[in-house]
Amino acid sequence: MNDPELALHHLRLDQRAGSLRAQVARLQAELAADPVAERLERERATAEAARRDLDLGVRDREREASDRRARLRARERELMSGRIRNATELLRLNQEVEHLKLAVGDAEEAELALMERQEVVERELARLTAEVAAARERTAAETPALRARLERLEDETAQVDAERDASWEQLSDEWRRAYQRVRAADPVAEVVGGQCQACRVAVTSNGMQVLRRRGLLHCDNCGRLLVVT
Repeated sequence: MNDPELALHHLRLDQRAGSLRAQVARLQAELAADPVAERLERERATAEAARRDLDLGVRDREREASDRRARLRARERELMSGRIRNATELLRLNQEVEHLKLAVGDAEEAELALMERQEVVERELARLTAEVAAARERTAAETPALRARLERLEDETAQVDAERDASWEQLSDEWRRAYQRVRAADPVAEVVGGQCQACRVAVTSNGMQVLRRRGLLHCDNCGRLLVVT
């Protein structure tokens, strides 16, 4: 290959090497982490925290209801004992009994509501636990194939790197210097139909003559090295 062909070949190899490295990085990240399982683990941790809070709430409501029932029984026994003769005192005690009955009912309803929420959270926790296990199993099953693919990509990357370096060594010093001076991301552009394919600006007739002689020419617009294949 002549210098223009080598420069274009080197660029394409460099682009291929970059693409391969990106694929290698994605596979390495995929093997290093399990985003689906990790998301489910976070959701399960949230559900477990909610369950702990509900457990504490249910115990508090149980104690509250138990205390109110005990006070209610004590007041009812006192009311029925016949020891209190004063009408005002009897009315006050009867009102307290009625108030305690309402309070006991409220505490029991609150406890029941928390227990119902407990059941919902328990079902959600069981679902998430099963999904985490399934996700981990899928990852374990897919890992060997991913590792094999990673090895193939790493081997291909090494081969492309070696070929790219060899093409660079074959370039003349003049073309290497020109290539390195180009500030664009892709220093070489093909000319098709008389246009630079990087910026779509037309090449002059004199420029086309230089290119046909395999000479060194920069695009007047984007500064890339131009090549006619």
